[in-house]
Amino acid sequence: MTRVSLALGLALVLMAGAAWGQGPGQPANESFRVSWEPRTTGVIPTIQGHVRNNSAVWVTDVRLQVVGLDAEGRRVGERMAWALGDIAPGGESSFVVESVPGAVTNQITVVSFAVVSVVEAP
Repeated sequence: MTRVSLALGLALVLMAGAAWGQGPGQPANESFRVSWEPRTTGVIPTIQGHVRNNSAVWVTDVRLQVVGLDAEGRRVGERMAWALGDIAPGGESSFVVESVPGAVTNQITVVSFAVVSVVEAP
């Protein structure tokens, strides 16, 4: 692995701390974009969403924190979720998580991931 690859991998790890999904369809940050919406089918209220990997790094084990907020923006609870499978550079994965009771909106953050490999330019 070259120094450039190591530096790129380290930079992505440092940037991973705050990928916010402030509302349905809004961008997260330069490395990950989280979009979500309430799921309208099923017995249990859930949130379904996608995580897009905008980096040059192949990632896996992407973990999300879902913080439920009330109408005044106060935290009413949280859930953890996993994005399904590996996410290739420029790729996307999905997740489903049970809704937070009493929440009218959510903040969804990528809190951790593992780097599988770095894609180098030819």
